[in-house]
Amino acid sequence: MKSAIRDLDPDLLKDMDQKIREIERLVLDLEEMGKGMPVVEKNTRSILSFTHVLRFGISDVAGMLDKQGGA
Repeated sequence: MKSAIRDLDPDLLKDMDQKIREIERLVLDLEEMGKGMPVVEKNTRSILSFTHVLRFGISDVAGMLDKQGGA
């Protein structure tokens, strides 16, 4: 897996990481605004679950590249 990580474009991963974090921030804002509204509460939980998976796949790899000096 390490060689596959080294082949990834660090700038692209950083950009994707930034977008994922922005999505999470916006969803958390929406979640706060929609407290007490079941449709908002349920769907924001779902969106946060998806962004968690993205973060695991993208943001964690971007962080690893930063630590390895790849970016």
